[in-house]
Amino acid sequence: MHPSPPTRPATEATSRGILLLPLALSVLLGAAFSEPSLAQAQEPQGRVQTSKRLPPRLAEAKRLIDAQRPGAAIPVLKNFIRRSSATRHLDEAYLLLGAALTRTNAQEEAITYLDKLLSEFPKSDVSDRAQLLLAGAHAKLGNVDTALPLLAEVRSLSPDPQTRREALRLTGRLLTRKGDFLRAIQAWKEEMDLLPEEQQAAPRERIRQVIMEKLKRKDVLRLRGTYPGTFPSDLAMIRLIKDHLSRKEHHLAERHIHLFLEQFPLHEYAGTAKELLQSFRTALHESDFVVVAVLPLSRRLSPFGTEALRGIQLALDKAKEIVDMPSIALAVKDTESDKILLRSELRELIGEHRPLAVIGPMRSHTVQQLADLAEETETPFLTPAATLPNVRLLGNFLFSTAMTYRLQARRVADYAMNGMGYYRFCILYPDTFYGRELSRLFAQEVRQRAGGIIAAESYKDTSTDFGVQIRRLKAIDLAGEGVMAALESDLKPESEKAMDQAPPRLTYSPGFDAIFVPATGKEVALLSTQLLFYDITVPLFGTDAWNSPDLLRLADPSLEGSVFVDGFYVDSLDRDVQDFVDRYRQRFRTSPSLFAAQAYDATRLVLEAVRRGATSAREVETQLRNARDLPTLGGPAGFDTGGVLNRQLVVLQVKQGKIVPAEHPNGQTPAQGEEPPDVR
Repeated sequence: MHPSPPTRPATEATSRGILLLPLALSVLLGAAFSEPSLAQAQEPQGRVQTSKRLPPRLAEAKRLIDAQRPGAAIPVLKNFIRRSSATRHLDEAYLLLGAALTRTNAQEEAITYLDKLLSEFPKSDVSDRAQLLLAGAHAKLGNVDTALPLLAEVRSLSPDPQTRREALRLTGRLLTRKGDFLRAIQAWKEEMDLLPEEQQAAPRERIRQVIMEKLKRKDVLRLRGTYPGTFPSDLAMIRLIKDHLSRKEHHLAERHIHLFLEQFPLHEYAGTAKELLQSFRTALHESDFVVVAVLPLSRRLSPFGTEALRGIQLALDKAKEIVDMPSIALAVKDTESDKILLRSELRELIGEHRPLAVIGPMRSHTVQQLADLAEETETPFLTPAATLPNVRLLGNFLFSTAMTYRLQARRVADYAMNGMGYYRFCILYPDTFYGRELSRLFAQEVRQRAGGIIAAESYKDTSTDFGVQIRRLKAIDLAGEGVMAALESDLKPESEKAMDQAPPRLTYSPGFDAIFVPATGKEVALLSTQLLFYDITVPLFGTDAWNSPDLLRLADPSLEGSVFVDGFYVDSLDRDVQDFVDRYRQRFRTSPSLFAAQAYDATRLVLEAVRRGATSAREVETQLRNARDLPTLGGPAGFDTGGVLNRQLVVLQVKQGKIVPAEHPNGQTPAQGEEPPDVR
């Protein structure tokens, strides 16, 4: 083991070959690290740059390496190391030998000599180049997680900009191999910062290819926010625009084009962006009619708005298959992007395009805010989600295709009473607006059908123990129709009673037929087991909030046969529903939600009005108000006097650990599109 040499001044380093490595690092790393999509970003092979003051044998070895004859240099260097009695130039010999071995793909042996250099000469002026070469050798062997820390140290500690650039370049390639594309881009961006502008083309091209070919959408969005107003945010925005165009998401493409032009008005892509905007406007003006969608397409509600928009797009696409159907374009407005300007911008949009209808908004308070705009412009607004019980109170041009609380309460009561013959109910409900309102509406529906509510108990929506409420409910029932009776197995003849002093065991027989529980699936699963503990085994009925994975994940057999209603069942056997689900899955690679289905229905109703002859917003409103056989996924329906669509809700049942359509008492399974009961 040779002793470590004293620290040498920087002037000696230059005279002794501080430029020895790059050693044309791109040659040492070469194609072994190139990704197919990054082929254009590879640098050409170069010569080893060093001083002429090397000993003759090292100079000869260097000449052989520069001449692409590393195999011939290896014995020369090994002989020099074996015969060297001084430490002077030994570190360069190790470095050259490591380079030659790397070029001949003897990576493990190269690592041995490079490790010797770093351990014997930790303060050598070529130690950072040795680390760089060592990282490259480990990378070629597939030891990426070993190479990256070495490169990080070189990037942080090397005083030489060229060495840092080489380390950043290799870091980016290795991170790309690991699929860590954002950090790879960051490394190459730092490499660019160390280069004069005229030499930035290679790392810029590598970044471009990763953004355009490899990044997932969520990472593109992150990248856009990381470098706002500068490279590579421009490429991220262009990628988003192209992706949206390929998916026919023109509203999102348009939004990103506006953002792009604000941030990069002089960009070479700006001309193309402006042409795209003009093409969108032209398409709207050249179509026969326009429909406007007003939905939450950003911030926390964007997933729901996107689902609704997809339903609208699917309905418009299907309309193109109808012979002689006029062309209908879609204009989209985000309710969340600028709430202050929403009203004025929507008024301007309606004034410019005179749409047949507006699909939206989704939120009840937004409907209330924009209601008078429908009346002012005489344009029908169809909300696909707001659960307002009577939108006509806000204006004559308002309609709703949403599943309201009243529709749910009415359908549950109808099925339980007219279908199952139950007339006496208890209610257990969470003390929330949803729970209180569904409880009130269900009780109202039951009483209108000459039924009775025995007891109604509320609980905190955070509760997991419902014993107090169940005991109160039971006590109220026992004061009326409920009874405690001895088990039949404990009843004994008179002759045996004197001999057996043990009293018979009592069991509870409820005086009610069923319990209505407008709660979440998790709450229902917990409630059902606790009801069983208190000997309450009557059927449970519920609402759409039941329809969650928690219902089946937490439920035990006590929930078997329980029934709830929902506005849409994705596995329905109804042909119209199946067609909608198949089209949705084929286009969007996921299953449709209730919001998508309700927006799909809203758009279909407008299109049906056009098919029947409507040519203006006013005529569409008349058709919607008067027709009673409009096509929906729940079957033919019309709007009630409150402007709410009398859509048929599907009745679902927990059966053998699955959620399936409930059976009628006669054993038949109702289709989702069956005719709804009379609506009072």
